[in-house]
Amino acid sequence: MFKRTLFLILVASLALVTSSLVMAQDDILLYGGNQDIDNIDPATGENYSINAALRSLYDALYIYRGSDTIPHLVESHEVNDDATVWTFTLHDNAVFHDGSPVTADAVVYSFNRAMAISGPPTWRWETITDENSAQALDDHTVQFTLTQPYAPFIGTLPQLFVVNPAIVEANLGDDMGQTFLKENAAGSGPFTQGRWEIGNIYEFIAVDDYWAGWTGDDHLDGFFWIIQRDAATQLNSLLAGETHIADTVAASDKEKIIDSPDHVWEEHGGFFTNTLKMNNQGEYTSDIHLRMAVAHAMNYEAMVDAQDVKITILPGPTPANFVGYVEGLAYPKFDLDAARAHLAQSAWPEGGITLDYVYVTEFPREEIPGLILLEGLAEIGIELNMIPMLWPDMVASCATPETGPDIINIYTLPPFLDPDAHLYNQYHSDQWGSFNSCSFYQNERVNELLDQARTIGDAETRQAMYTEAQELISAEQPSVWMYTEDSSFALNTCVKGFVYSPMYPLTALFQDLWMEGC
Repeated sequence: MFKRTLFLILVASLALVTSSLVMAQDDILLYGGNQDIDNIDPATGENYSINAALRSLYDALYIYRGSDTIPHLVESHEVNDDATVWTFTLHDNAVFHDGSPVTADAVVYSFNRAMAISGPPTWRWETITDENSAQALDDHTVQFTLTQPYAPFIGTLPQLFVVNPAIVEANLGDDMGQTFLKENAAGSGPFTQGRWEIGNIYEFIAVDDYWAGWTGDDHLDGFFWIIQRDAATQLNSLLAGETHIADTVAASDKEKIIDSPDHVWEEHGGFFTNTLKMNNQGEYTSDIHLRMAVAHAMNYEAMVDAQDVKITILPGPTPANFVGYVEGLAYPKFDLDAARAHLAQSAWPEGGITLDYVYVTEFPREEIPGLILLEGLAEIGIELNMIPMLWPDMVASCATPETGPDIINIYTLPPFLDPDAHLYNQYHSDQWGSFNSCSFYQNERVNELLDQARTIGDAETRQAMYTEAQELISAEQPSVWMYTEDSSFALNTCVKGFVYSPMYPLTALFQDLWMEGC
């Protein structure tokens, strides 16, 4: 059923695979990835690398291809007039990796398990569903009865990955299977797991008779996600033929990729957003004047030249190219006099304090903003303590306000094209505990607006609510709004089938790829 020929010959360290080996295995793709895949439980895992793995190991009701939301497990659907009752007919040939059918009961089980655990992905459904919302009408018909109208509901469903209930129940433990599913898949997707070493390498093995078929002229026999944390390693591996794709090559190396006849540089605008989230419940950063001082001490324009990728400075909490953006909001510019004026109104008018700044280990794109901020804060008497962390540790630090750092550099990406997708999980206080909400912002009026806006169908009314919410958020400066980052993605020309999607700008839909002459 599975082709698997490479696993014994990859080197044991984080290892670069030799180019001769790559040529001998031209149906196995080697991917240089910046970030670990440390949690593949669909109920709790969510970020760019995790989602790439989930799309490969599991199937969801819908999937993004390019900018389009495409039915996947779903064959057809109906919705009532007020967008509260959604009925989905599933394909009747979908099977889990153990050969058992993917049924409506499995969809209901997966949804209810996720909601019971209440992990990061469930913010999409928390205020619009209850324990009775998901019902299996028959083996291949599932119905969601929402507690309130929610027009963008389909946009949330690419994150509803369906687990095999039998496997979960057999490994339930005392945490609803979270310990098991964190590192073990129970899906029906186009790939299964092979070698799985967190911090090093992850192997995905193609299911040759995958129930949904393959979209391209051919398909991969598998791929390895090899952890390469710095851009230089990614570049050198790619150019040497030791990997086929690199996901965060430095923009300063763009010409080296373009000048290579065997490689292509993909660069696209999008919604990948960088913010410095300040702990609004912290000892220092709970003070709005201190937060404003920090925001004014950041030299935003210096980042344009300093970063190794094309960026666009944010004009407030929402990117200007995203739905729901409000033009004309006041937001801080680099102004040390304004920073000093705000600091003078804080509890530390002369400074004399040290703030922690947390960023991903060996990731210059997050380290550079910290170094720029360090210089600005030094001018107003504040020290910045630079703390590199592995990404899983950063996520863990965002669990509570008590463990949240003063300032943490976080990338976010709206999972669907609606203001709710960008604002709710960052600024609604019910979302505390996720890396998205590591500012621990709380404003009851903002909560009320975000709750109401996601249930209203009228676009004009919704926008008025999102405008008011953003005005309030801007006035309280819970984060330092930094920039959106263009996607830069380098790959060997022998890799076929790549289509850029703004929904996952740093990686690929691996089931759509194939290789020719690698």
